[in-house]
Order: sequence, then structure tokens, then C-alpha cells
Amino acid sequence: MLDADVFKFKFRFVNESGNEEGFTRTRGTFDGETLMLGDAEIPAAGLTSCEVRETRMALGAIDEDGDAVGVIISSDKGSLATLKRKLDAARSESWAEHHRKELVEQGRGSAFRSSECPNCNAQIILTDMPDIPQIYCHFCDSLMTHNTSMSAKDERDYRLCDACGMFSKPRRFTVFYFYFLLVVYGWSQNTTTRCPACMRADAWKMLFGNLLFVLGVPVAITQLVRSYGGEVTGTFAGLNAANLKAGKQDLSGALRIYNDISDRVPHCAGIKYNLGMALLGANKTEQAARAFEAALGDCGNYAPAYGALAHCYEQLGETAKLKALNDQWGVEQANEQLSDGSDDVVLERQ
Repeated sequence: MLDADVFKFKFRFVNESGNEEGFTRTRGTFDGETLMLGDAEIPAAGLTSCEVRETRMALGAIDEDGDAVGVIISSDKGSLATLKRKLDAARSESWAEHHRKELVEQGRGSAFRSSECPNCNAQIILTDMPDIPQIYCHFCDSLMTHNTSMSAKDERDYRLCDACGMFSKPRRFTVFYFYFLLVVYGWSQNTTTRCPACMRADAWKMLFGNLLFVLGVPVAITQLVRSYGGEVTGTFAGLNAANLKAGKQDLSGALRIYNDISDRVPHCAGIKYNLGMALLGANKTEQAARAFEAALGDCGNYAPAYGALAHCYEQLGETAKLKALNDQWGVEQANEQLSDGSDDVVLERQ
């Protein structure tokens, strides 16, 4: 491969304590097939996970002995974002090709189906999944709708919140505290990505926590304004309020808003997933299962709804439905492969 096609970046390894190692950054490269981290060589097809949070990237893989291994590196956000897109595109394409060959060997080559994520360009395996309005990309956590007036750029901002786990529109917030005790002073700062509704409680805590020493108050006020000013408008108007009501066990209030949004957005697995989570929180397991089934009716490969529905079926004792669901998702096959140490990944829909 031409050197011009090789992506180059600088990084530091992060140890188990979360601290960066070394005084200087190490050279890393990715040529479309192999990731080089210093002297470490990792085939893109062997990566089982790749997650980025701010300036950290966590990578998971299966080694030659079949054991799960992981590594965390630190670099600038731009380099990590580009590297993740390249790694996801390469490993998803490799997995899709491997899956296609397996189907051909089974005499089911015509059953192969995949789609390219319009957000990150990763290949999404859709074999045995119904051809329905939405597709879910677990590489970038995007939920995309076919033939919609809503652009991919609009939809990609919506995903599950890291804090509350609900389908929402997360944003990046700063948590900052300043303290001064006699001759000792300092501050703590970190960033978090969550939905504005989840940030409001922490923003108030930050404001009151910084009142005594004043210097942290402007940051607290800014984050407080952003948390309340980040109200979802347009098609998904009311989503933050509904999620807050669901978290406070105000089931009737949450359902009313979710139903209003569903009237405006007939096909949205994320809204139906939130509806199911609200019902599950109120111990209405059977009704929650119907909501998760509806979510999968909008997006057949929506992994969050699959996990929640499997849990409901297990709680309800619906073993036949649970087996059919797991068979569709290839769960048993994936578990068998992981248990025998194979590095063939069949986790595309998980």
C-alpha cells in the first residue's frame, strides 16, 4: 500500500490507573488492514471493539490464544476520530466479507445482505433481518431512517445517553470545581457527554459547590444554561421532558409525550425503546415487551431493543419467543465461537 494511504498519528499508552505512560508520544500507523501501535501489530479484522471518549481510545481484540485483550491509548481528538472511522470501515468490511463467504459455503449466498452506514460508512450486516424503515450502526451508535426528509446529519446527533441510557440528543459538558483553603488552592475539571436533562442536577450541584470560592461560578452558570437551553426542538420536541418524567416514574406523563412524538415520527425505534424502558421501570414487563417488539419492527437490528426484549422474554418465561429472537440474532453461534477461541467475529448485531 502506498505510503500516502497510511494514516499516521502520535499517541501514548494509558496504564491501568488511567495515567499516560512515557514522556514522549509514540508513532502509530494504520494502512487500511493493520494497526501499528509502536511495535504492537493489530489486524483491523481482529478488533472486537473500538470506543472513543474525548482524547482516549479503548480497543478490544482476541489474541492468538483466544483470550480477550484490551489497550487504551491517548491522542488528540481529531486523530482519534479519524482513526476510529478508518478502523470501523476496515473491520466492518472484513466481517461482512467473512460472513458472505460463510453463507456461500452453507448454500445461502443469496441471503447475504448488508448496508453502508450513511454516517460513518461502516458495513452493517443485515442478513436474516427484515427490510424495514431504519437501520442501526453499532460502530457509531446511529439510528438512520431510509427515505426520510430528516438528513443523516440530523439523525446522527441522537443516540443513547451514557448517563440515563435513554434515546436522546447527548451533548458535551464540562464539570469544573475550584477550591481555596488558606494557602492551598486548586481545581478539578473533566468533560462528560450526556443528554441535557441528565446534566441539570450536576449543573446545580456545580453551581452551589462553587459559590463559596466564586471562580468556578461562571463555568457552572454556563453549563446550567446549556443544560436547560439544550431542549430538543422540531420533530423530537419534548424528548428531554419525557425522559425526565420516565426517570421520575411519571409513567402517564412520559407516555403522553412519547406518543405525541410517535405521531410526528411514525418510524423511530429509539422512541419506542424509551417507551419500553419507561414501562419496564414501572414493572409493566409484558407491555414493555410489546414496546420493544415495536422498536424492532422499526429497526430490525436495533441492538438496545434486542437486549431489553430478551430480558423481558426471560422474565415472562416466554422461552419459545426468546429462542426465536436469539436464533435471529445468531447469539448461540457467537457464544460458541467466542468459547472455542475463534477470532471470527459474528457480533455485528450485538
